[in-house]
Amino acid sequence: MSLRHDVNQTAAATTVLLSLPPLGKMSIVAIWIETLLYGISVVVFSGASYTLWNKRPRRSSVQWYLLLASTILFMISTVHVAVSLRQFLEAFTESTATAIPGYSSLYFLNQTNQLVFASQVLYIFNVLIQDLVLIWRLYAVMGSDWKAPMLPMTLEAVHTSSALYTVVRFFNGVPLEDPLVRKWGLLSWSLDLIINVGVTATIAGKIWWQGRQTACIHGHNAYIGIAYTMVESGALFSGATLVLFVLYINASTGLDAFVGVNPVVQLATLSPLLIVARVGFGLTHGTLADTAGPGQISTLRIDVNRSQVSEHPASSRDTYALQTFKSEDDV
Repeated sequence: MSLRHDVNQTAAATTVLLSLPPLGKMSIVAIWIETLLYGISVVVFSGASYTLWNKRPRRSSVQWYLLLASTILFMISTVHVAVSLRQFLEAFTESTATAIPGYSSLYFLNQTNQLVFASQVLYIFNVLIQDLVLIWRLYAVMGSDWKAPMLPMTLEAVHTSSALYTVVRFFNGVPLEDPLVRKWGLLSWSLDLIINVGVTATIAGKIWWQGRQTACIHGHNAYIGIAYTMVESGALFSGATLVLFVLYINASTGLDAFVGVNPVVQLATLSPLLIVARVGFGLTHGTLADTAGPGQISTLRIDVNRSQVSEHPASSRDTYALQTFKSEDDV
């Protein structure tokens, strides 16, 4: 009787494995990509921190805010890499992993695993911080108008709540194919996509329009490079989120979306840090030197309240005003 029971269990496990994608191999690739992106994050975070800490002797609250947000993002991505490493060890090197064929795929399928749950929660909070930084930039570039971020903040609250509800339900044993939970998951990813694409496009559009309004001063759109930088950096995370959404909306590739969360955590960290680092080191499209004299670069300050630009010659490292698109000194 016991032998027959064991045979039935083995047959059932084999049936499940045959119906699954190779989650073990996919997870290896995803963790490898995440580790590679984390290495890039270390470099970019160092550059962004240097920019925020050393560019100005008198540090403003804006600098402290960006430095705090950047540090939190980097810490979460670091913890997520550590969790991924622990998952890798448990899935492939534990004694159980070597004794049961296909154990690694079954391991990553198990959403009630504490490490899997922790990995997903870290992803949600990393995305939350990234979105809040993006919405804050919208608030800044719109002249500190409190009405500007109201809709994005409302969408962000619904997005984060639906994401947490989804992973908590999975952790409590609800099947991945549960129709209600799938709807909440789709709502979460679609809202995140709307927030990132919409807010990034609005910020870039506002910056472009402000430059267009002052083109008569410089003879060209002085802010077009910053607008392109915003779009490029935002497209990293938005594009990855779109891929996850497309994978999850298709029932046959829904599991692939959960595997893809690993590298996307690092992209959520990189996206805001790249803007600070690229602008701080002058790695934007075009050149800011077009509006300054030889050997100098202008700190172009966007004054969205008065629809004009104030221009002050500065060294190539004095570009902090462009990192937030609003300098406290101009308020």
